Amino acid sequence: MTTWAQFLAEIRTDIRDDSATPRWSDALLLLYVRDALRDYSSYVPRIVLREELSVVEGVTPLPAELLDIIYVESPQDTYLLERSPQPGTRVPAGLSKRYYYRQGAQLILWGASSEDPVWLTYAANHLVPASTAETTFEMTFPDMDAEIIRLYVKAKVYEQMRSRQSALDRFKNRNQGGTSTRQDNPLEPEVANLMEDYYAKISERVGGTGFYLQVRNRRNR
Repeated sequence: MTTWAQFLAEIRTDIRDDSATPRWSDALLLLYVRDALRDYSSYVPRIVLREELSVVEGVTPLPAELLDIIYVESPQDTYLLERSPQPGTRVPAGLSKRYYYRQGAQLILWGASSEDPVWLTYAANHLVPASTAETTFEMTFPDMDAEIIRLYVKAKVYEQMRSRQSALDRFKNRNQGGTSTRQDNPLEPEVANLMEDYYAKISERVGGTGFYLQVRNRRNR
């Protein structure tokens, strides 16, 4: 797996910011990577297999990075069915523990209390280091998808450059007695193209042309 230090170096090479005095801070690039992985995870999630969960006061707290539940087992190899009760429904005390439902950040099991552990298989967000200092942190996305993540980060970097350039142009125009806005920022098409490339790569990765059109429609809402 690629470490955070390795991936950061790849990003800096890609955006041509690998000099001794880089333009973009590690903290800002980590922020963009976090944004990229949050979006990427909605299409290519991290799959966690059979994570044992703790029962706290009769309920089971769900992992913070959870996106979707795939299987619930209690005990192991006994698969529970999902069942969503209507508001106000009371669970009979003698009901066999065969069902579960999700309530916010908690997992509720139907039936009598049990000492059996709960095992969860689920889709989750990919992980990022808590700080830039965690240089040995192993990124959880597949190495073959590194280019996809870099495309998103590069688009965010160009977006930042576009904003700075627009602010500078407005300042210049005001000092020269011109209008305070301009609509021809040359970096705007570059940002759009990079994001188009990003979603095209996502489409190739998971869904094809039909999926790509769905993604575009969702982004344009």
